[in-house]
Amino acid sequence: MAEPRVLKELEEELICSVCLDVYRNPVSLSCGHSFCEACIQGVLSNQRYPQGLLSCPLCSAQEALPTKLQPNIQLRSVVQKFLDTSEQNATLEEEVKREMECEEEGESSDLRDEEILCDFCLEKPQPAVKTCMNCETSLCEAHLGKHSTKAFLTSHVLMEPCDARVLAERRCSQHGKLLECYCVTDSICVCMLCCATSSHRSHEIISVEEAFGQAQDAFPKTVQTLKKHEAAVNKSLENLLSQQEKIKALERLHRNQLENSFNAICEQLDRSKTEVLGAISDIEKQQLSQIEPWIKEHNKMKDAASRNVQELEALRDQKDPVLFLKEEGTSP
Repeated sequence: MAEPRVLKELEEELICSVCLDVYRNPVSLSCGHSFCEACIQGVLSNQRYPQGLLSCPLCSAQEALPTKLQPNIQLRSVVQKFLDTSEQNATLEEEVKREMECEEEGESSDLRDEEILCDFCLEKPQPAVKTCMNCETSLCEAHLGKHSTKAFLTSHVLMEPCDARVLAERRCSQHGKLLECYCVTDSICVCMLCCATSSHRSHEIISVEEAFGQAQDAFPKTVQTLKKHEAAVNKSLENLLSQQEKIKALERLHRNQLENSFNAICEQLDRSKTEVLGAISDIEKQQLSQIEPWIKEHNKMKDAASRNVQELEALRDQKDPVLFLKEEGTSP
């Protein structure tokens, strides 16, 4: 089982920058960046093309609109191997988990670190050194020698000892034949019947060994390309984060400037209010000081008039003509 850390690091190198998931049918642009075929098709359908140029979503490099997207065969192969390995790891982890549960319940669990034994040893099976994919049997050193001496068995495929699960994975799920060929068009392992009778008949077919050699040769370059892609993504992310901080800093600056301006305006308004109210009070005092003497004078005149009216009203009740005339003569 592959190390989880190694798989995790490899997965990070196989992430499409558009959907942020593992590549699905990766295709490449002329700038060298790769994307899922569906993702770049979505970009093509949404972008506007000034002067008929396509802009790369990652580096913004421009190129003429492609009539057909070019599949990245090597990257597809790497992705497929990664997915297969991840699936195998998940299966093995599930088996280990079940074994641990069986051990906790007191059940025997001999599947872990199980030794592959020879299928031809009768009394005391010896450890197998090879597994024949055609015979689907495991062979110890002695039986391997007998197997190799038979002329009609020399074309059989031998590999490191493996169990029935691995043998099943090495056979075509449709025809039950060995997966001896690799379909370059679909980036998948196929059997001879698939090449002759199924939809792979018109596809480009090579041997599994040749495909494995090509993938091994291309793997360092693919990893290097993915690392460059990762570095470009990291740089773009750093630029975006830097722009984010600049926008936040500019917003804080504008906010502080606006608050200071409003505070200055409010202070000026308060001072103007105080000054205007003070001027109104001064005008009021000045005008009151001008009319207060007249008010006092008119109050005196009012009191005198009131006294005269009272005296005349008292004279009105006088019945003696002489006294009336005397008092009238003294009245104002």
